[in-house]
Order: sequence, then structure tokens, then C-alpha cells
Amino acid sequence: MSEGNVVLDVACGNGTLLRNLSQKAKILANGIDISENMIRAAKMRYPNTNFEVKPCYPLEWSDESMDIITICCAFHHFDHPEEFLNECKRVLKKNGRMYIAEPNFGAVIRFLANKFWVPFSKSGDVRIYSKKEMESMFHDYGFKMMKIYRKGRGLFLQVKK
Repeated sequence: MSEGNVVLDVACGNGTLLRNLSQKAKILANGIDISENMIRAAKMRYPNTNFEVKPCYPLEWSDESMDIITICCAFHHFDHPEEFLNECKRVLKKNGRMYIAEPNFGAVIRFLANKFWVPFSKSGDVRIYSKKEMESMFHDYGFKMMKIYRKGRGLFLQVKK
């Protein structure tokens, strides 16, 4: 991340990630979330940052307007990840990057969760993805994989347009 980068945090929650990024470099920080309560909390905590109640797609930013898009523990909630990825490709600048953190579960737990828990869950989960599924999905939508790794209960991706 560099000075002046335009950053979009999708499903920003209470804004903590954007605050942390803003402390590392002077960025133009934008956060969106579908939860009015989360956006209200983010605005109260960090009034100098742009937070808006918006869905993950369509993204209401112009083509090639973002340097960085972050998604922390929310991608598995997106009911149409392909539409979200198309929007990210559109709004990311050339060589723009996405940083994604997702839950990491073993194959058996992931299978059981996707088959028996997710369909009946009221938590908004849509699908828990494997490392291979994530890598394949981002590749299929034209992103270049910079880094992908598991650490503890997390799966972390860094991709480039």
C-alpha cells in the first residue's frame, strides 16, 4: 500500500481494517457494508472515513478507480461471487490488487458445512470455499494469483488485476 492509494473495504463492518490501513499510509479509504448498524458504528468511530450502506455488487465506483479492494471474512456470504468479481475487475486500476481473508476448514468440515449447515443457516453464509476453489475462481475471472496461503483458521489471498 502506498500514499494516496484509493482503497475499498467490502463488508467493512465497524471500520477497524480501514482504520488500521489508514495508520500505515495516507489513503483514500472507502468502506461499504449491507448492515446499517455496522456503517453507523463505523461512522461514529471514524468520522473522517467514507462509509456507506451498499451491497457488494454492483459497485458504484467508476471504471479503474480503485487501487486496492479488501474483503475480510465476508466472501463466503456473497450469493453471486461471479458478479462481485466482475465488478472488482471493472473498478480496479491496472495492476490493482485484492486482499481476501476467508475461513479455512478441512475438507470434511467444509463438506459437512456446505451440505448440512449452510443451507439452513441464518448467518448469511452461502458457501465455504477451499483453497483450490478460491484459486480457480479468481483465475477464471482473470485475476493473477500473487499469493495464497493457509494460516491457522484463515485462508489468505492476494490477487492482481
